[in-house]
Amino acid sequence: MKMSHDISLYLIGIIAVLSIGGSVYYFLETQEKQQTIDSLLTERNTLQQAQNQKIAELQVAETTISELQAELTDIKYELDDLADEYRNERDRNEEFEDQIRELAGTLGTLDKLAKTDKELLAKYSKVYFLNENYTPERLSQIDDQYILAGKNDLYFHHNAIKHLHNMFAAAKKDGVDLKIVSAYRSFDEQSDLKGQFTQVYGSGANTFSADQGYSEHQLGTTVDITTPAVGGTFQTFAQTDAYEWLLKNAYRYGFILSYPENNSFYLFEPWHWRFVGTELARHLHRSDETFYTMEQRDIDAYLVNIFD
Repeated sequence: MKMSHDISLYLIGIIAVLSIGGSVYYFLETQEKQQTIDSLLTERNTLQQAQNQKIAELQVAETTISELQAELTDIKYELDDLADEYRNERDRNEEFEDQIRELAGTLGTLDKLAKTDKELLAKYSKVYFLNENYTPERLSQIDDQYILAGKNDLYFHHNAIKHLHNMFAAAKKDGVDLKIVSAYRSFDEQSDLKGQFTQVYGSGANTFSADQGYSEHQLGTTVDITTPAVGGTFQTFAQTDAYEWLLKNAYRYGFILSYPENNSFYLFEPWHWRFVGTELARHLHRSDETFYTMEQRDIDAYLVNIFD
């Protein structure tokens, strides 16, 4: 009986111990879980704080970005304004440069014109008068190969002689043998020549020979042209291939026929060719005008480029 009682007590002790141990274990386990929960909550709070801080930083960044975008927009407008101002200033500068170039060109033209003999495109031949003191600014001797045999030491205006030589060289290349019988004549030489013609032809000399001071030859830009076959029989020159060549090509080198058929100054002179510059010669070749029917003010416009 006593043994049963002891066993009961033993079992009761064991149960008490197990009960106490279970309580302790439960307590310990609960405490550990609470600590874990507390740790997680702390970590969550830390993360939440970090997230809130990032959000705040992003909000600040967004504000900064918006401000920067606004500043960039303002800068863009300022750059656009500067670009417009630059373009306007550039246009003004270009316009100013154009004005300077135009002014420089005008001054250059005026200077060039001031240095060009105004007599070179004037109408003589009973219209204007060259006094006995007038001579071309400079004369050069014509190449002997272009002078008719027996006519020596002929001279032509220095600034135009290259055009004369070029024309004769071109004719020679085309098989046309042009020769010069007369070129520059001074006032006194013209006076002597007119006197000789007057003695032979009387007043009839006025139909083909100019008085001194009215001859284009005194300018140094006029030549009388023939061929070896024609020689001094000038009127027959109009029936030659050489004359036809001159009619078709002389203007290219700045030469014109001063006295064509039916002119009101002299008899038709197919041999008499005057240098007036390529621009004016080209104009006359393409129009119905002649040098002596063209207005003098219109002729004068070609003076500045006469030797170009």
